[in-house]
Amino acid sequence: MKVIDIKNFSVVKVGQACVLPEPTDVHCLIKLMQKNEKYVFWLQPKNKDFSCQIPALYVNGNYVQPSVKLEKAIFRHIRLTRNFQNFELLEDGRKKLRIPIRLLQEKQRTSNKFSVSLISSHFFFILYSIE
Repeated sequence: MKVIDIKNFSVVKVGQACVLPEPTDVHCLIKLMQKNEKYVFWLQPKNKDFSCQIPALYVNGNYVQPSVKLEKAIFRHIRLTRNFQNFELLEDGRKKLRIPIRLLQEKQRTSNKFSVSLISSHFFFILYSIE
């Protein structure tokens, strides 16, 4: 996990700090944070819009950017629906991403693969039925 210099960011949403024994084990983090967004801090680069926000974890006194594997575990419960919007409004009126952009892109890619395989299997079934 990469340490983040907080001076370049503003905190959009505060999460819960996490204290773990050193050295930090990623598998321990995954078990602790699976489907649990309360540990996630959302950081936005200064002078940028909400689409540039990144998730961060405050682990043992440092802000760190979670790996893709850890992001998948944390945001596993969020499903892409037909009219999914990747932002939500906070109490103060600011927008916050629901899931990180890179994870959204991966979920969309996986969703597209699944859609294509469903279409091709239906097409094969129709062709087989006609013969």
